[in-house]
Amino acid sequence: MTGNPEPLLLIDLDHTLVERDGGADAWAPAFCAAHGLPTEAAPAVLDLYCADRSPAGFARIAARYGLPHTGQDLWDGHVAQEAARTHLIPGVPAALAALREAGWTIAVVTNGCTDIQRAKLARTGLLTAVDAVCVSEEAGARKPAPEIFRLAAARLGRTLTPDTWMVGNNPATDIQGAHAAGLRSIWITPAPAPPLPPSHPTPTRTAPDTPAAAALLLATP
Repeated sequence: MTGNPEPLLLIDLDHTLVERDGGADAWAPAFCAAHGLPTEAAPAVLDLYCADRSPAGFARIAARYGLPHTGQDLWDGHVAQEAARTHLIPGVPAALAALREAGWTIAVVTNGCTDIQRAKLARTGLLTAVDAVCVSEEAGARKPAPEIFRLAAARLGRTLTPDTWMVGNNPATDIQGAHAAGLRSIWITPAPAPPLPPSHPTPTRTAPDTPAAAALLLATP
């Protein structure tokens, strides 16, 4: 490879390195049940949460429904629950270890709330398995904006080059973002890969999972 002295990999988090037990649509009914709220309150609770995923947002939920908790307490509980529902995709730790052993520098680039994404990384041991983390909330930019990819590289004292790779499962954020930033990409998708809309760039490579993507990178000259 040319450019930077060590190969650089940017990689997505959710559905690429980790999965979550239970669907997102189950959160509001479970919250209502845990706090003694009627089932029919779930849609409104979800709307409040989606409008402001923060301690302040939970404070509004508590105020609306008379819950005896601070917004911070509810938020901390939510972050802990989200982390507890997260598990590593099989083969991911070994794949990341093999890449780093081969000289790759790795940064996680993920859209989401900083507290939640970092709690997932800590619980699954990924914070020590990668070299940097860049979360959209703290970065002030979301994939597919090229800025978040540039910031991830900058946190490693690096710059993006055409030899930098992005691995992720979402073609609209990971693959479009990678190509907008001038990067190579591996799309994590079942084989055979489904067709992409004409507006989407064609990924450089495809792989069924992250360990397979790592094998492709290790074989890249």
